[in-house]
Order: sequence, then structure tokens, then C-alpha cells
Amino acid sequence: MIKVREIMVSPVITIDSEATVEEACRIMGEKHIGSVIITEAGKPSGIFTERDLLTKILLNDHSLMKEKVKKFMSSPLTVITPDFDLREAARIMTQLKIRRLPVVHMDQLVGIITSADITRAIGENPLNI
Repeated sequence: MIKVREIMVSPVITIDSEATVEEACRIMGEKHIGSVIITEAGKPSGIFTERDLLTKILLNDHSLMKEKVKKFMSSPLTVITPDFDLREAARIMTQLKIRRLPVVHMDQLVGIITSADITRAIGENPLNI
């Protein structure tokens, strides 16, 4: 069985909750990623995704780009530990209809796993899942 630690992406791109939506979008664009983890006092508190940008901002008002990202982040944050079984992580993501799960160890953000990571792992190791 594959553990989350074997396929998670690390380090995770984070941004402080006081940053603007524009800053979050710039980082996501520069890094070619679909989300950033939002932190408060160095601890993960939410996630800002492409979907948040589309459904909470662009469909409403372009002037919101100067607003604080914490206003639009998805929260509370669902997290898992590196020892989670990949199947269990996939089940949680399916049940909650989310595509990303931050990985936390001893209250520290250590990685992130996405639906694309799970798909890649299944493709590379179909018998070990």
C-alpha cells in the first residue's frame, strides 16, 4: 500500500492570510499551480484555489482583487498526515468533493497531495494501490 508521504508534493507554496487576492494569483501563475495554502501565524488555516477565484471573485466583481485573500479562502482546512493510506486520502477527497489535501505533521505543513498526484500514482503503480 502506498502512503501519502510517498507521493505528496513538498515544500508547499503558502501565503499569509493578509496578502491580497492579486498576490495569491500572481504566485499561482508564476509557479503554475492551482492553489496556495493560506497561513495565519505560520499555521495553515485555509486554501485559496482556482475555483475560489472563479466562483467567489471573477463572477462577482473584478475590484475584489485588492481584498485580503483570507476573505475568499476555503476554510476550515481538511488535512491529513503523511502516514495516511493513499486510498483513504482518495476516499476523503471524493467524499468532500475536494481536489487537494494539505499534509500536516506535528502541526507543521509538510506537503500537499492532489487528485492529479493520486491519478499519477495509480498509473505508475496499479497493483500497489
